[in-house]
Amino acid sequence: MRGLLYASIMVCLFVTCAILSSGCKPESLVSQDQEAEIGREASRQIESEYPVDKDPALNAEVNQIGQTLAKHSDRPNITYTFKILDIKDVNAVSLPGGWVYIYKGLINETRNKPNQLAGVIAHEIGHIAARHHAEMIGRDLQASLLIGTLTKGDVQTVANIFAAITQLRWSRKQEFEADRLGIKYMYRSKIYEPQGLIDFFNNLLKMEKKPPSRFEQIFLTHPVTAERIKRAQEYYDALKSGREQP
Repeated sequence: MRGLLYASIMVCLFVTCAILSSGCKPESLVSQDQEAEIGREASRQIESEYPVDKDPALNAEVNQIGQTLAKHSDRPNITYTFKILDIKDVNAVSLPGGWVYIYKGLINETRNKPNQLAGVIAHEIGHIAARHHAEMIGRDLQASLLIGTLTKGDVQTVANIFAAITQLRWSRKQEFEADRLGIKYMYRSKIYEPQGLIDFFNNLLKMEKKPPSRFEQIFLTHPVTAERIKRAQEYYDALKSGREQP
């Protein structure tokens, strides 16, 4: 699917290649309004293809965690929306402009482990706060950005790719940054224990050696490595000791 979408917009490649070669940061080619519009369109597509869990208590819990952490993020003024997809896999995804979807399998896996659930949500907020989605659009989907202006058709095309939630891949650098930001936001909140995110990673690393299961998607979209866990632990330790400022 992603390959076909790339092919459909390659005709515009030369336009934005010239812009990128000038040294512009990829995310600077996408305005926050455009980012939000792409996120809204992608969310509509996701919710038309995947079942959304309607449990009011569960949604209230996830929303409370998410909104609390979002207030302590580096982009607290955008609108954040947190929803649960009724999918058995253990995973979570974020979209441009403040959308976060938690899979029901992740909710079940972190039952009675609120700090682990909060850690995953904080990590996704980290991707949004760092504008990783805009960076991805600017770098990998540059043909859709016609001199910084997205037409309705361009928004649809880019949203299609973000709606293909099993296709998303973050770079190691982006994952490390989202981990650090997630830990920072948990620390700032003074409510959620950042060790929860690290504990969740350790649990995933144990599961990675088992046959493909409901954990498969999170390994594909958010690869967990010993190095990633080590960096996250070191950063949290530095926060606690005062060597890093929250």
